[in-house]
Amino acid sequence: MSNAFGWGTKNDEVVDAFADRVKGRVFLVTGPAPNGLGDAALRALARAHPATLLLVGRSPAKYAPVIDAIKAIDPAIVVRVYGVDFNVLQSVRDGAGKILEENDRIDVVINSAGVMRADLKYTVDGIEEHFQTCHVGHFLLTNLLMPLLKKSDEPRVVNVSNYSDYNFKNQDFIWFKGYGQAKLANVHFSKALAARGITSYALHPGVIHGTSLGPEFPPAILEQLRKGDFSKGVKTKELSHGASTALVAALDPKMGLKEKSGGWLEDCQLVTPVGDGHSKAGAPDELWKLSEKLVGQEFTF
Repeated sequence: MSNAFGWGTKNDEVVDAFADRVKGRVFLVTGPAPNGLGDAALRALARAHPATLLLVGRSPAKYAPVIDAIKAIDPAIVVRVYGVDFNVLQSVRDGAGKILEENDRIDVVINSAGVMRADLKYTVDGIEEHFQTCHVGHFLLTNLLMPLLKKSDEPRVVNVSNYSDYNFKNQDFIWFKGYGQAKLANVHFSKALAARGITSYALHPGVIHGTSLGPEFPPAILEQLRKGDFSKGVKTKELSHGASTALVAALDPKMGLKEKSGGWLEDCQLVTPVGDGHSKAGAPDELWKLSEKLVGQEFTF
């Protein structure tokens, strides 16, 4: 079915095609702020009547419009919200503890929370903010929730996309290097999960302007990015298309095949990523060990 999908596929089209893969199942989505990719994924999933939708992010009070939209589609869906700040590892641990207490299983995790900022900033855990928000925090949450994922008949983890200097101690910080490094970690994290028997994919959702990703980003730089995309002929997407690739990764039965797990998706299709970093030998295990060191806990399964 995914062969029919592409750049212009809408979120709802994917869910409608795989409605039987949504009904009665439990989905956890990080970064559910209004006007973001998590929001778009949740609204689409609600159309096919999942049993439970778990919203995880640092600002629960802001998620009311998303919850209202879900309930308007299907009031029978159980919606649970968990306040988790991925910039604080203790917050991740506390949130994971509550999720473990209040839920019997999780079928799909969609890690879509992220940050994009122009300046170098370290979290309270001493980790560069892009790297912690986009990867380390999700690494910890996903592993802590593995007991619930393993209770699913078909667990799946979707990560919406050289670690020797992850904290920029030996090089000048440039925002797109920090952001790019963190998203590259999503690729290797998915490969590492796949090697451990958990179906997982990383992906690029497409270029979408005006989402909730970078609220603190200087407007001048955002405008520069828009002009740059226009001058390069980059085809930008609307939010109604923005979660489609993540939903294909989460729902398409073909993505459950062992030989495909750990792959990379763009425009709803499995593709070979551009650049050598994605295929660097040993990088997934290197990242896994570094991540364990940063969170102070080893995970084996």
